[in-house]
Amino acid sequence: MTIQTGTLPHFWPLLDALPVALLYTEHANPAVFANMAALSLFHLPTNKTVLTRSDVQQIQLRCPEKLQSFKLEENPILQALNGCSLQVPVVLEHHSATLFLHSTSVAAEVSDTSGIVITLQPLYCAPNVPTLPQTSSDNAELEEALEFDKLMSVISTKLINVQENMLDQHIEDALAAVGEFCHADRSYLFQFSDNMSEMSNTHEWVRSGVTSHKDQLQQIPDIALPYFFQQVKRYHVFAINDVSTLPAEATAEKQEFEAEDIQSVLCCAMLADDKLLGFVGCDMVSRQRNWTNNDWRRLKLVGEIIANTLQNVRYRRSLQDMQQQLLLVNLELQKQATQDGLTAIANRRQFDISLQNELQRCARNQYPLGLIMIDIDRFKRYNDYYGHQAGDDTLKQVAQQFQRLAKRQGELAARYGGEEFAMILPGSTIEDCERIAKQIQQALVTLNIAHAKSDIASNITASIGITCQYPDKTSTVDNIIKAADQALYQAKAAGRNCIRNSSN
Repeated sequence: MTIQTGTLPHFWPLLDALPVALLYTEHANPAVFANMAALSLFHLPTNKTVLTRSDVQQIQLRCPEKLQSFKLEENPILQALNGCSLQVPVVLEHHSATLFLHSTSVAAEVSDTSGIVITLQPLYCAPNVPTLPQTSSDNAELEEALEFDKLMSVISTKLINVQENMLDQHIEDALAAVGEFCHADRSYLFQFSDNMSEMSNTHEWVRSGVTSHKDQLQQIPDIALPYFFQQVKRYHVFAINDVSTLPAEATAEKQEFEAEDIQSVLCCAMLADDKLLGFVGCDMVSRQRNWTNNDWRRLKLVGEIIANTLQNVRYRRSLQDMQQQLLLVNLELQKQATQDGLTAIANRRQFDISLQNELQRCARNQYPLGLIMIDIDRFKRYNDYYGHQAGDDTLKQVAQQFQRLAKRQGELAARYGGEEFAMILPGSTIEDCERIAKQIQQALVTLNIAHAKSDIASNITASIGITCQYPDKTSTVDNIIKAADQALYQAKAAGRNCIRNSSN
């Protein structure tokens, strides 16, 4: 497109006749020319053909997605007048319809003068088309709209409350359905990273015979496609009918599109709770495509459905993660409440709970219940001579041996207090208990922990008391502990490092 800018005022009446709102400015001239359609659109006096930059600043535009006014420095008209090539949707403060703002740089054929042309018209629709009686084409559009509504109903039904393991499949089904419906060659979903510094192609549908580029489109940084990122982040739409017309600042994007054989592209942002998650898009490979208002709205609706679905899945996943973390915290608290801090085996509290439970279970099933009480011999002397750190290390080693011997269901090794330990042995006879007690003695021999201050042996030993009862409904925990404790007292009285049971 070329314009002899020096003669522009002379044939301005010709531009006035255009039904498209048009602005023009020359780089060397701050004046902005506005045709009649633009003056009418902006509610400006019809005799005010030439506008100042101050006049343009008074034109209030809103972002169609955020429904809030652009900041002065982000006003697309001012950006276009300053040399930016833009293709973005906008809404005038006094105009409810979404307009498409398109700006392009132009050069004169004769002089060195260059300028910028800006057009605003209803989004992707022919402007000022008079209302005509309904035709067969109108009926076809109505039927198409009804078919799309049905399609959206099916897609939304599948995606609402979708299980996470089926999410990918349903999103790809939705992209396939929309791609087919809109006669696109490729449809896809890109998601932004949390800080929006990169994007990845997570889902894609391609028509038969069209090449997929999904694997190559992963973790693309914003600096690789700066123009595209800027357009999508700021205006939430990127619509190009002809890739070859991309402005100079979109060189990287043009090269990427051409590498993927893309002739036309339409992308709509996905937002949930005002957060930009990514975008859905359609490509044309086999031919160019003039995207329509219906194409934009349909793709935008699909994007909204998918965005809400992704957000819901993330909320559910976050809730599940929090529940899992809470469960782990509770388990840790429970572990801390029932585990001895030094030896890492059951503590006295857990011992009391387990003994009560096993007593009741054995009473119901008429099983025997064995209890072993263990006391490390002369342990105070050990601590005084070797130090408390060595004493703690010894208790840890001894406890782990006891833990290893408690193998069957319901069996429990616990630290009863200080250097005293206990083992609950449900379903064990007195002979079983004596066998375990001998294994305890052998385990201490195997550890071979020196005890220079013992008057019993040269290494760590233990006195062991055993009881075995067949509990009934009258049996109590106190009684079985008392019996095992009495046996332990007898072992100590017999010279220690020996085993006694309550029946001896």
